[in-house]
Amino acid sequence: MSQKGKCSIGVNIEGPPHLQPGSTVEIKPPEFGYQGAWYTASIIQRKTPISSKRFMVQFTHLFQDEKTGKRPVRMFSVSHIRPQLPPLRPRKFKQGEDADAYHKNGWWEGVILQEWNNGNYLFMFHSDNQWPKYVEFGVNQLRLHRTWFNGYWVPPVQESELAVEEVQREQEYNEGDLVEVRNDEDGSNRSWFAAVIVKPVGNKRHLIQYMTLETEDNTDFLEKEVDTSHIRPRPPDIVVPDQFVMLDQVDAFYKGGWWKGVIIKVLSDDSKYHVYLATHEEMEFKHDELRLHQDWIDGKWTKPSPGVCISKPFSR
Repeated sequence: MSQKGKCSIGVNIEGPPHLQPGSTVEIKPPEFGYQGAWYTASIIQRKTPISSKRFMVQFTHLFQDEKTGKRPVRMFSVSHIRPQLPPLRPRKFKQGEDADAYHKNGWWEGVILQEWNNGNYLFMFHSDNQWPKYVEFGVNQLRLHRTWFNGYWVPPVQESELAVEEVQREQEYNEGDLVEVRNDEDGSNRSWFAAVIVKPVGNKRHLIQYMTLETEDNTDFLEKEVDTSHIRPRPPDIVVPDQFVMLDQVDAFYKGGWWKGVIIKVLSDDSKYHVYLATHEEMEFKHDELRLHQDWIDGKWTKPSPGVCISKPFSR
């Protein structure tokens, strides 16, 4: 079975790839209130001595202070750490099937109780700490429950299950090409940033310069080496309608990048919209801050199926 992982950074230490510094992982905290949930984090370092089975990690979606964006750094035993599941395609679920639901910035274990007529699912949390116990989730907020056992996912992740971004055909890029680069710090594949190819650096990697992200001292645009699989051509301009409509899949320009989302409310002046982002946030955007969403698949630009959207959960 093939295993997909992330390139680690820093000095390699003894241990599996997902435990190398810089790797994105999932953490299952043992504390009361967090039991039954997996949270995305990055490996910072291994506790010394090298025989230690504890690692320092920094959470990516939990915050000590949401105003400053400060994220907690914690030490966890290897028994509470596993690789991050790759992004998966939306799928149908069966009654009684074990699943994880994205809720409160983590993946919570539970079971599918029923499929509603609107395509959403009634989900029951396994954790006794979660209230309400029963919540309705959209298909994009659910994934099949899997266990990491002896270095393999059980059940295995099939290539046909991977999200379109994970199976796109690789393409070569030349110096000066205008591209978009995937923000993959949290493995989400939910945002793309405009960039230009500076030069190829070998081993299917390129040096790129962002066109909207600046260096810390704000003297120049940020440069970075990225893998070819994280690069796609600049999407073509397509006719933007005079007004987006409910459930239109769009990209919203936010924090210098384009973030995938869906229109959930058209405001009265027809020039502003509420967008539910793939980050599970609801935000307001102007018309000129949105574009129709497109996917780069097998060397071609395609529009998503109208029936697949990012659904917002609510309790019944």
